[in-house]
Amino acid sequence: PTGSGNTQVVASQGAGIRGRVLSICVVATLAVTVKFQSATTDISAGFPLGANGGFVLPYNPHGWFETTANEALNINLGLATATGCQITWVQST
Repeated sequence: PTGSGNTQVVASQGAGIRGRVLSICVVATLAVTVKFQSATTDISAGFPLGANGGFVLPYNPHGWFETTANEALNINLGLATATGCQITWVQST
């Protein structure tokens, strides 16, 4: 994503289905705070990144966080900057 605020990463999966994030990698061009949301509700901490900074949450078979059923997984950027995001996720009930 490049804009500030919410950008959908994974669409809602339907009634009763959650998206569970198993691993993630994020890198941002400018200094920015990154967090993940289920629709508009925070489901992760804010991760403050320096310019050209990033983080990795390695594979966790139990998952790092998950959306509420039938809600999209969004990345939320504190300001507009080019940001790469790669995730591994599964459906959960």
